[in-house]
Amino acid sequence: MKLFLAAEAKNPASIRKLRKFIGGSFKGKKIAYVPTASNGEYYGAWKGGESIKKAMSLGADLKIVQLEDACYRDVIKPIREANILWMAGGMSGYLLYWIRRVKLDKALPGILEKGTIYVGSSAGSMICAKTQYSSEWYLGEPEPGASLVSGLGLIDFEIYPHYEEKLLPKIKKLWKSGELYLLKNGEVITVVNEKIEVLGKRRVIRKEEK
Repeated sequence: MKLFLAAEAKNPASIRKLRKFIGGSFKGKKIAYVPTASNGEYYGAWKGGESIKKAMSLGADLKIVQLEDACYRDVIKPIREANILWMAGGMSGYLLYWIRRVKLDKALPGILEKGTIYVGSSAGSMICAKTQYSSEWYLGEPEPGASLVSGLGLIDFEIYPHYEEKLLPKIKKLWKSGELYLLKNGEVITVVNEKIEVLGKRRVIRKEEK
């Protein structure tokens, strides 16, 4: 299993790290780009955004896969065929709802096992955790109810993307249990099988469950 979990995948520093993580060039690679999390803000919010523009500029064979399109076409097939599954940012609870509705959560372990690289950006990284507590109260963009939907369970910690130092006191107050990794834009956590590496400064808040 190979996970590339970024605070902001479109960030130039993240793209440089991703290029190295995949072994060099995007040419000849197939990317399944899932913008569904952004549709949680309003439908089509991702169109014309910087994230999709950056993904399209990499020179890969890119297919846009909106999970909501499952009502009239197979959305799992292009993900199975991809070398890279790119989960874009937005609303994590909304994204997890659609992942479960189309049964991508059932298919994903097999997809990752065969070698597809998972690229998460912001919410796309957050959903890899078992829990979604930080999504519930995320500073500036809380998503009430997000913690009621369990995450994918690919990692044993949560990720707080777009971190800024001035937010630390509030985050410490709101975080209740477990490990929370704080990622600034341009920073990434990689997971290769069970090996976890932070590409950037390692910042972790730990709290024991009371």
